[in-house]
Amino acid sequence: METQQDQDKELVCQDCLSTFVWTAGEQMFFRMHDFAPPKRCKSCRAYLKRKLAERDAEVKDWETQHGKSR
Repeated sequence: METQQDQDKELVCQDCLSTFVWTAGEQMFFRMHDFAPPKRCKSCRAYLKRKLAERDAEVKDWETQHGKSR
């Protein structure tokens, strides 16, 4: 299912402004799943995911302490 346009591309991370390679295989996967192209490099995505998980844990702790539930 690769097309002519499926060549590795260099993209710029919106957070750290470094360049990263979006491979032809990744492009095909994104297209098959109807995903938008990535905006962040793998390091920044991992950092954001970790920070969001920490925030969610803090919210759950607060809700537990104050008798709240989602």
